[in-house]
Amino acid sequence: MCRLGKRYTLILAHAVMIACGLLLGAGAARAGWHDYPNTARIENVTVAPRDEKTATVSFDISWRGSWRHEGNHDAVWVFFKVQAEGRTDWQPVRLVADKVLNPEGYGQAPGGTLLDLIVPDDDDGFVGMFVRRAEFGQGKVAASRVTAVWGFTANQGVTKDAKVRVQAFGIEMVYVPEGAFNLGSGGVEVNSFFMYTDGVNSDTPYRVTGPGAIPTGRQKGKLWSGKGAAPEDGGAIPATFPNGYAAFYCMKSYIKGGQYAGFLNTLAAEEADKHYPGTGNITRLGTAPNYTYKSDAEDHVYDGYSWADAAAFAAWAGLRPMTELEYEKASRGPIEPGWETGFDLQYNSYWGMHDFNGWKTSCEHPATVANAVGRRFKGTHGRGTTALPADWPREDAVGMGTRGGWEYRNPSCRTAAASMPAERVRFQTWRGVRTAPKGVGL
Repeated sequence: MCRLGKRYTLILAHAVMIACGLLLGAGAARAGWHDYPNTARIENVTVAPRDEKTATVSFDISWRGSWRHEGNHDAVWVFFKVQAEGRTDWQPVRLVADKVLNPEGYGQAPGGTLLDLIVPDDDDGFVGMFVRRAEFGQGKVAASRVTAVWGFTANQGVTKDAKVRVQAFGIEMVYVPEGAFNLGSGGVEVNSFFMYTDGVNSDTPYRVTGPGAIPTGRQKGKLWSGKGAAPEDGGAIPATFPNGYAAFYCMKSYIKGGQYAGFLNTLAAEEADKHYPGTGNITRLGTAPNYTYKSDAEDHVYDGYSWADAAAFAAWAGLRPMTELEYEKASRGPIEPGWETGFDLQYNSYWGMHDFNGWKTSCEHPATVANAVGRRFKGTHGRGTTALPADWPREDAVGMGTRGGWEYRNPSCRTAAASMPAERVRFQTWRGVRTAPKGVGL
């Protein structure tokens, strides 16, 4: 335990870390499948009081394979959980910031990689921050005593003199910038998107050129697709549905074993038991109800969870589902379609997300436009707990879909765009996104 009334080093000297990697299979990789390992490390977390309402949280951070250039950049989404003395629950830490980019009280020690610190300030913001390179460059990022400002009065049982435990988490992300892109390739993929012309031809991709509603139906110039996964005929994809034009951050790879174990270890016993599948590379130690969860492959993918498991994780991490429109932009980028087609391709996405498409990668599971439940999704982010925002598809997975990966290898294919298994399925993985705050640039 540590007291807020003076500077201290947390009892969790090695903070829980969340980052990237891929290991497909229930506890073991399938031969030849992609395996991008976790590289992010968050360590040496300390806390010091600032005033009667806020404290400074400091930490060291590093990750490999980083970049920032004129096209886009990667980053780490960092968030915190706190447990007050005398309480068993872990609460989300709410940050305080006077502006989005490099707020007052946020910074780093001299030396190391110069960083930008970005705190989303929307209605569902202040639950974490993006850490990215401040200048163009590539390679390893390493910085010490990176600081954030915690508004501890938002947490129950926490005062300036309270004893607390704090954990820091981080997820590697990739920035997908604002801009136009194509839906569909103009090819023959099952149920692919296209711009309706004459009812005979379906070889014209639909170009998303801005925010706002997208008219759908069998009328010239509107977005349409094959009838098995079509949006509303004569309707529209609402302006509130993230249509992919706006900038967003996407997880660089899937949820990893260490990430999921860390998630379970901050839940109440009953809820952790609900989201523990008992298979794969996650095991639990101890006796009920005081279990501790660990992964035998912390830096590699954890698979076999349900949509309910993935949704709870996303809400807890302050993320959200991507939409199938964002999926196509994330995959092919802003350029003309065609380069990404093929049966046995092995590549990252246009923007640099790993394990995104092709043979020997897992499917993605975005919110669909093929039914009314999916179209009601507004892109609300989780608020740091497992409670699902009201606009998200529920635990039955209605409103979620399946795109890409080893089963539907071309990113335009929408064979299963309207469905996702609600139950736990072996090899089922998931990654989330977060809308980028405005004004932070490339």
